[in-house]
Amino acid sequence: MLITVSWAPLLAVGFSFVSNKATHHGYLASNMTPRTCKLAADAQESGAPSRSAAPPPPKVSAVIFDLDGTLLDTETLSCTAVLDAFGPSLSEEMRQMLRDTENYKLPWELKKQTLGLQGHAWIPLVLEYGKRHWNVRAAEDGESRTTATDADLPPPAPSVSEFWQRWETQLSDMCRKVDALPGAAELVEILAERNVPMAISTSSRRVAVEKKRERHERIFRHIPVVVCGDDAAVKSGKPAPDGFLEAARQLGVDPSECLVFEDAIAGVQSARAAGCKSVAVPDPRMESDAFVEAKADEVIRSMEDFDYAKWGLLGT
Repeated sequence: MLITVSWAPLLAVGFSFVSNKATHHGYLASNMTPRTCKLAADAQESGAPSRSAAPPPPKVSAVIFDLDGTLLDTETLSCTAVLDAFGPSLSEEMRQMLRDTENYKLPWELKKQTLGLQGHAWIPLVLEYGKRHWNVRAAEDGESRTTATDADLPPPAPSVSEFWQRWETQLSDMCRKVDALPGAAELVEILAERNVPMAISTSSRRVAVEKKRERHERIFRHIPVVVCGDDAAVKSGKPAPDGFLEAARQLGVDPSECLVFEDAIAGVQSARAAGCKSVAVPDPRMESDAFVEAKADEVIRSMEDFDYAKWGLLGT
């Protein structure tokens, strides 16, 4: 006997047949009850979104960049300037050890603690590390910081303010040598072509920023708003939100519609405190999980990996 089956009722509720299996939105027909079929058909008729539909991208009206370690590769130069700022309190034997073992850079266990902080916050960390690991000694009461009272001892560590001045002087001499990080200039140019307002919010003082920008007008000419760590509006440095809030204010954009690029945990925390979204672009030595814990919205390896579509920045 020939049995004729009408497929129209099944097709009406949205089934497709692949390899003899009927599916609807990813469910096997064998697992669907008549009531489930009815609900599926009703949902399809009402235009309800599929479970697999991607959420719309967040609204991003402006982009704010950190500067050091995000747009510009200042970290290597900064490390050299930090070690030089110890002056004679750091012995030549210890400096040679750092050349041999760290390529004259700060050990990562120390460096990662300083990222994104202002000088008054990170310099005490460095001085304390020097005392514990590099035989740098603290000044005794009434002792000069420039000369040792004992001929057999090196001079004591400089004060925080003296260290800061030395570090800025050393770094200032190197600033004109700094390179842009991979993909940074290209990303800025693409956003400029798409008419995305941009700003920089950095912990660096303005005098240092002006020197860093000399070789990088390809980046800076597209970014009219630059908020520095010594600006009057920045009462507290990162992880406080002051810098990003001021950048958003100058851009005339609500912080919730600003996307921040950062390389430091303190910077991600600052962006979150300001109500901004953030993309972390960490040092390769940094554990990405730390940025996830800090609530970064995305972690990428390089500016070259940025997904414009994900953030609704494809342009028109």
